[in-house]
Amino acid sequence: MARIVRLLVELKGGARVAGRNIAQQTHGAAGGAVGRGLTKGATANTGMIKDLANGGRSFWSHMPKSPQLPGALSDAAHLSDEFHGGDHDDSEGDGSLFGGHLSEELAAMESHLLDWASLRTDTPADVLLSILSDMLDGREPDLREVALARSVLLRHLDLYEPLNSGTGHIRAATHLDAEVMDALMHQIGGGSSADTAGSRSASSAMEADRPPKGCASSTSLQDGQEQAEPASAESLRAALALLLVQPRPGRQSESEAEVEGEAGPSGRSCSGSESGVPARACVYVPAPVLDEVERALALADEWKYDTWHLAEVTKGHALSCLAFYLLHREGLISQFRIKPTKLARLLRTIEQGYADNPYHNSTHAADVLQTFHVLLRGAGLTTHYLDQVGLLAAYFAAVVHDHGHPGLTADFLIATSDPLAVRYNDRSPLENHHGASFFSMLLQPDMNVLAHLAQHEKNAFRKQVIDLVMATDMKQHFTLLSHFNTAHHLPSYNKDVGPWALAAEPVRPVKQSSTEQAAAGVIDGADQDVAGAEAAASFDLLGTFDPKPLDDTERTLTLQIMLKAADLGHLGEDVEVHQRWVRALEEEFFRQGDKEQALGLPISPLFDRTKQGVSKSQVGFYDFIALPLVHALASAFPGARPLLACYVTNYDHWRAVEKAAATA
Repeated sequence: MARIVRLLVELKGGARVAGRNIAQQTHGAAGGAVGRGLTKGATANTGMIKDLANGGRSFWSHMPKSPQLPGALSDAAHLSDEFHGGDHDDSEGDGSLFGGHLSEELAAMESHLLDWASLRTDTPADVLLSILSDMLDGREPDLREVALARSVLLRHLDLYEPLNSGTGHIRAATHLDAEVMDALMHQIGGGSSADTAGSRSASSAMEADRPPKGCASSTSLQDGQEQAEPASAESLRAALALLLVQPRPGRQSESEAEVEGEAGPSGRSCSGSESGVPARACVYVPAPVLDEVERALALADEWKYDTWHLAEVTKGHALSCLAFYLLHREGLISQFRIKPTKLARLLRTIEQGYADNPYHNSTHAADVLQTFHVLLRGAGLTTHYLDQVGLLAAYFAAVVHDHGHPGLTADFLIATSDPLAVRYNDRSPLENHHGASFFSMLLQPDMNVLAHLAQHEKNAFRKQVIDLVMATDMKQHFTLLSHFNTAHHLPSYNKDVGPWALAAEPVRPVKQSSTEQAAAGVIDGADQDVAGAEAAASFDLLGTFDPKPLDDTERTLTLQIMLKAADLGHLGEDVEVHQRWVRALEEEFFRQGDKEQALGLPISPLFDRTKQGVSKSQVGFYDFIALPLVHALASAFPGARPLLACYVTNYDHWRAVEKAAATA
């Protein structure tokens, strides 16, 4: 991309060299594929040829004359003069790419680009690639795109920042009332419908200078997939008992005492075996309780999962129990020689660091962990996207992604000069705090579960956890999604078409890797087509998808998008479970609204408990945030389609609710 940008910027400076190349290629014996193509077409079309004059490397493109492109861009004679002028002065001083005449027309066009650009959700990088593709294919690029690219380059804007953060589509929506629109804009950092000064889009810069089939329970992950052999079921049960111990009166840290092996109230010891895990469950964790916990954990591979139920059977320890269970089952505890008691102590400390918020609590973290786990397995990312250190980091990123959340938005923290906002200079204060608090725990020897990792593994672990946690900031939502779409060559989500087609699209399993399949000339027959959502519920089928990352950047970006989708995972749970999460989020927002009212601050949209809360905005949230995210994920990774199918079920539910309300 840097080379492409440099090419465009130096286009004018290389015009004379390009002109000489044209003459040589046209009148001489052209050598190579490019020369042969130019010999035929240069005379007739007097095309534009570009040259990078460093080290003799040339990059040429052909642009035929077109009445659509006014001025110097479409004037062949003018271009010929420009190319063959020899001592023509290239320093107009306006920084234009094509010369004074075209520069004036592009500059004039910029003032009319705002409305057009406001509806685009791609990036300047996409625009530049589109221009170059048109030129290479002999088509004239859209002059509006040329003007837009010019403006972006002259203003030194981020090439990967979306042209529009999604706010233009939200403002253009006719089915959203003002309050819902303001709430959505507030969440993504786009300001209100009346105040867009904070937008960082390129257009603003120019203006300023289980559905019934797809979501049924999946088969176990062990079916058809290799799993790391876990330790014995007895040791897992003993560890769960350790995690389920309840605090006793006067105990400052209940987990510490039990881990160290103090006797229980009946006098029966809870001391550990040589492995550090108690040899038997403490007497105050009855066997029926452990049985129920194990039954709940055994369902952790389902696309729809009731984390509320797990929290109830574990007496509020859903996060620590689920995390230990997954780390144990994946063989990560044994592979990295993690002491079970040390891991249990760390998980309980993390769990205690989650405040008793209605929504952003340890149960939410457990829900995100479970959805993230299913997505990673379902999409097939555990083969090439994640090694064992990466999987360990991914699980911990989900565990700590909201650690220490105060139940208040970042905007509120900034507006009230909260210490977190001051400490992190108003930049993602919550996400910075979540990551920093976790790594502070790892500095304590009695909770350092990374002790046996090599230094490069520790570095990789730390980087991945930070990258994933920071990506959960909703202010970065559209930027990350736009990057993901660009990396996987995906079109922008079309709300009018909707998600239904992809959710029901047949899935064709790939029994071989793409390379092996191409070499063998194998094409799966139509008899292997099955209903996408229904078939994707089986990990037997999903295990046949074996995607490989394009590069390390794309790998990180994909994991970030996966965690973002998992962070919104309750949108795809059973309707009753999902509605419970919505009510919890609504109450948390109302509590902040109460604080805002008490402090004399404007109450945030949908935070006023005297009015309808976030349940009012569900259709809009699905339309503009949730469905574009999961639709992109399911488009790039077919194994993620069951999650999209689950989202569609609840989306249809909220659409029916909205329609009924409008009718009433």
